[in-house]
Amino acid sequence: MNKIQLTLEQKVGQMIMAGFPSTKQDAHIEKLIREYNIGNIDLFSRNIGSVKELADLLGKIQSEMVKYNKIPAFIGTDQEGGSVSRIRDQAVLFPCNMAFAAADIPHSTWRQGAITGDMLRMLGINLNIAPVLDVNNNPENPIIGTRSYGDDPEKVARLGCAYIEGLQHSCVVATAKHFPGHGDTNIDTHLDMPCVPYGRARLEKIELYPFRKAIEAGVDAMMTAHIIFPAFDRENRPATISYAVLTELLRAQLGFKGLIITDCIEMKAVLDNYGVEKTSVEAIKAGADMLCISHTLDYQIRSAKAIKKAVLNGEISETRIDESVERILQMKEKYRLTQNLYPDMQKLERFFSEKPAVSLAAVKGRDILSISAEPVSVMCVEDGKTLQSPFSDAVREKLGGESIIIPQNPDKELMDEICRRCMGRDAIIFGLHYCRVNPGQVELFNKIRHENPNIIAVLLKSPYDIRQLSDDVTCIAAYEYSPLSISSVMEVLAGGPAYGRLPVSIYCEKAVRNKTMG
Repeated sequence: MNKIQLTLEQKVGQMIMAGFPSTKQDAHIEKLIREYNIGNIDLFSRNIGSVKELADLLGKIQSEMVKYNKIPAFIGTDQEGGSVSRIRDQAVLFPCNMAFAAADIPHSTWRQGAITGDMLRMLGINLNIAPVLDVNNNPENPIIGTRSYGDDPEKVARLGCAYIEGLQHSCVVATAKHFPGHGDTNIDTHLDMPCVPYGRARLEKIELYPFRKAIEAGVDAMMTAHIIFPAFDRENRPATISYAVLTELLRAQLGFKGLIITDCIEMKAVLDNYGVEKTSVEAIKAGADMLCISHTLDYQIRSAKAIKKAVLNGEISETRIDESVERILQMKEKYRLTQNLYPDMQKLERFFSEKPAVSLAAVKGRDILSISAEPVSVMCVEDGKTLQSPFSDAVREKLGGESIIIPQNPDKELMDEICRRCMGRDAIIFGLHYCRVNPGQVELFNKIRHENPNIIAVLLKSPYDIRQLSDDVTCIAAYEYSPLSISSVMEVLAGGPAYGRLPVSIYCEKAVRNKTMG
């Protein structure tokens, strides 16, 4: 494949991974391939129809790629597990990374990677933008959280490397992210530019450790973070456009030989500070091989034009372009993109009808619960939006009793009414969801508990929410609001055992609390 002679436009196209808005081969993606030779695709939930629709779509895209670019595409997606799983309906859905770390079952993440890889490759997806190797040691992190394996660098590395090995065993490229580390930030790079201010010794010990181990394990792609690391770059450039980070640190010092892929350059951290053209050119000068531009046709076209212009005016040498293109083509050859290029519907139908059983999502902890009487279940939902009532429904179906659905931040009148309904009950099961930013939930929980101590908190998203509750509250950490996690919670509420431990330390004013069950 690497013997193919490409035009400059085709070379630039190989260095872009683009998203588009449809479940069909629309004018957006056709324009990118036919007029701008874009050579790689990034899929989101908006692109995912039925299994047959997705297979048809990807088959048509690959036909276009070969016709106009001579080379099949890397087709990537974020299939991390948990809430960041682009393919959901009919798919094998795994829990989030933090739940895997809490359970800490031997070989579980290798199996997850292998099963996920089999599913993706049969669909025609050959690159997974996973796993997250960020060490989440900042409870205020708004974007990583339960996507991380926890705050222990060794555990993050061990579980993440096993996932990488399983995924690549199934002939799907694994992409470790977000290099050099997004775990200790309190800003979402979709919205603004974070800075990790620590010295080199601390960064080597914590942030870099999982990435170093991933390189040793043979990971074939890394995704950059739009984050400033002054210890690595004295000019305070974010990692995505930093030669010091991508070439001197990642390539020269850590010895990484695979693909460097940027996080989406439409994210405000770089877009608002540098613009699409400058970010594109500077990222390539820094050492990036592929630019992820996930959404906007105008940005994708402007990026391709800016890179071509930079080559023609001498700002970027064509030799530099050739280095990345050679790396991309060699990786496409390694992953046998020309073999079994199109999805096989017979294999797909068999896989999705006989998909492997997933028994890895149990909520873990000591066997401390036994609900003998019909409980009241209270569920705070975001009005008319993301959360409906499956949790309360599941409690009622499993244990009986009454279910109450209320807003995320109930007013005083509603709180008083709920407290009256909970008085004298043998058990109250209270589902909390991001209560750190919805203090009305905590106020109601405490009011109920003042009147009736027989209350159990179920943390339906972030285990860090326990910091909002008092030390002696009985808690279950579900890690995510999904059917898989809810069914696991129900088993524990019904008296089943829970063996694991939280993979993060929960800090409060009095002590470190490690009391909920993974």
